[in-house]
Amino acid sequence: MDCIFKLREQLEVIWKHLDNHSIKATKENKLISAMLFVSLNHCDAIQLLLQKKNIASSFALVRPVLETTFRSVWLHRCADKNQINRCIESDKWPQTWKLAEEIEKTSGNAAVFSKIWSSLRGVLPSYSHGGLQNAVRQLGNGNLITPNVDNDEIHQVVQIVGLLSFTIFAEYIDLFKNEALFPVLEELSEKLQIWAFKK
Repeated sequence: MDCIFKLREQLEVIWKHLDNHSIKATKENKLISAMLFVSLNHCDAIQLLLQKKNIASSFALVRPVLETTFRSVWLHRCADKNQINRCIESDKWPQTWKLAEEIEKTSGNAAVFSKIWSSLRGVLPSYSHGGLQNAVRQLGNGNLITPNVDNDEIHQVVQIVGLLSFTIFAEYIDLFKNEALFPVLEELSEKLQIWAFKK
């Protein structure tokens, strides 16, 4: 699937432009940046795992990448200082669907995050915690133990990771206060629309 390699190209551009940038070193910014970094590493790992046809492990990372991305964007865009401090002190977070809805309400963007979460929330725990949803996708015809995942499902994961890695880059650009990266973001957006969402 060509989209897996297009995702790699996008990730390489993002990694290249994240090198040698720093943020204003507040407690909040450090946490947000670190969480965005974890999310981008999950995106990177999912792409590499899909490229290696390690579908089970790539699907297991979908829930963590969604949760970490939503949490970091929520911290950056929505949370007040008291909410941020509570998260730092307790490592307790609002429910993921609430984070998605609050991000969308605050940004005024379409309800993309909440739709992704709603469509996947029933299977994500099974993927991440060794349940049947991931296991049954490793049984092929003739009782062969092999990945048996529909290309549409793989494409959906690639779309999600493409969108999340783009979002992570946009959040970093805002944290860097670096408008010089806007043209790079715009070009990534145009390419993402073509390779991930236009069939």
